[in-house]
Amino acid sequence: MASITIAGLRKSYRNTEILKSLDLSIKDGEFISFLGPSGCGKSTLLFCIAGLEEINDGSIRFDNREITELGPRERNIALVFQDYALYPHMTVRGNIAFPLQQQKVDQQTINKQVAWAAETLGLESLLDRLPSDLSGGQRQRVAVGRAIVRNPSVLLMDEPLSNLDASLRVRMRTEIRRLQRELKMTVIFVTHDQEEAMVLSDRIAVMKDGIVQQFAAPMTVYTDPANHFVAGFIGSPQMNFLPAGLSGYNNDLVLGVRPHDINPAKAAGDGVHFTGELAFVESAGPVHFLDVMVGGHLVKATCSDPSGLEPGSQITLKAPGHALRFFKSGSGARVHMSSQH
Repeated sequence: MASITIAGLRKSYRNTEILKSLDLSIKDGEFISFLGPSGCGKSTLLFCIAGLEEINDGSIRFDNREITELGPRERNIALVFQDYALYPHMTVRGNIAFPLQQQKVDQQTINKQVAWAAETLGLESLLDRLPSDLSGGQRQRVAVGRAIVRNPSVLLMDEPLSNLDASLRVRMRTEIRRLQRELKMTVIFVTHDQEEAMVLSDRIAVMKDGIVQQFAAPMTVYTDPANHFVAGFIGSPQMNFLPAGLSGYNNDLVLGVRPHDINPAKAAGDGVHFTGELAFVESAGPVHFLDVMVGGHLVKATCSDPSGLEPGSQITLKAPGHALRFFKSGSGARVHMSSQH
């Protein structure tokens, strides 16, 4: 296990700057996710930490020890990739044992570590099978077993669940989180899936264009987004964004409110009200989503019972004041309204 300190990290390819003077501090034993759209630099940052990419400037420290100039093997890290990268001619046992064999560890220790990894991941009955005889989830567990077998200081995972079907992804998320807690490992997990990041992480680094937009606990990122981009990227359905002037606020601001915080109004009270035409009712189990056109803008709201709500009818929606978020129209910077309205 190790803490990680990244200071002023820059990475460019020719004339294209990929990572722009990043600063991050990761605690020993934390589960951190790098989250963002394709091309934001999250995998590049992971590979810089792993030593697979050279950095142009800045420093990387493990437990306050400078490791920027060290190769991947000298950093005591383990990587799990999206495609598993298992050796097809080796059994599960051979794949898990391979890193220890490369380090010329004695056979008794190898047997002990392989048995421990197999037991931890529920692979005991599969040790003599080839990867071609395994399901996608089993292959992923073997890849994780190969990564943890030599007790790395940091486990780095690059979109490891993206090749799995939806139900298997959910099960593997639980397995990975359980494993991290049991082993108290420092884990960095790269994903473009916000749900994965929210469920798994102690903290999330939300990235865009090579810059960390916000680095905070999942619910802080969700309820207190740093800017317009973070607010729109986190949350499903996406946050509603409207000209603040529709609610009597400054016209230079954008008002953001999440669909779950907008509901049909039953009575007057605090907060803001929107009146528009109901376009569509979408049932999703216990929650029903309402698409409402308000001043030429589509607003998504929620309700528990859509009885009596007919498309084409007028509807008034209400959002409590505490659920409103405001952003500058141009820069997208967050504006706190305590001294505004």
